[in-house]
Amino acid sequence: MTGEFDDVREEDMEVVPSEAEEQAGGPAAAATEVERLTRELEKKTKEAAEANEKYLRSAADFDNFRKRMQRDLAEFRKYANEQLALELLTVVDHLGLAIKHAGEAGEAAQGLREGVELVYKQFRDVLEKFGVTAFGAEGEPFDPARHDAMMQVSTDEVSENTVVQVMQDGYLYYEKVLRHAKVSVSKRPEEEKSESESNTNS
Repeated sequence: MTGEFDDVREEDMEVVPSEAEEQAGGPAAAATEVERLTRELEKKTKEAAEANEKYLRSAADFDNFRKRMQRDLAEFRKYANEQLALELLTVVDHLGLAIKHAGEAGEAAQGLREGVELVYKQFRDVLEKFGVTAFGAEGEPFDPARHDAMMQVSTDEVSENTVVQVMQDGYLYYEKVLRHAKVSVSKRPEEEKSESESNTNS
């Protein structure tokens, strides 16, 4: 059967290149495309490295923040009762005074004194359980961080600036000074001081 295209020769037919062949454009175009893709890959690799570094920094900052919050919370819990403890020290002082006055009353107040002493001891034990402890002061060098000097006493029995009497106990709340001890502090007698100064001048 003869068709209408029988007379068309194969060499006369126009060959239309495919889209892929047009885009390929030969070896030079392929090399350019590889170079472009390499640059893109380097750019994306750099961006990924920067993003990873930011993530690591953020994770470290968050971890430091979390640890700081835990420390602050532990510190808050540790010292949360500070004001209450300070108020209770007044009660302890009054119990101490009651024991002192009961002792001065003699045998008539013996039972009362023993009862107050028992309450006083229990009170101190409870305070100690929650981190409140009295600290020694008498015979120690005067320390303004722990002692409040109420008066000076002239004496040559101890060295100068030594606590010779405690008028009110000082207390620690864990490692922190809750209340300074009220004390009297030694100073050199005036005669001795004058002699020392005159010997220095001569």
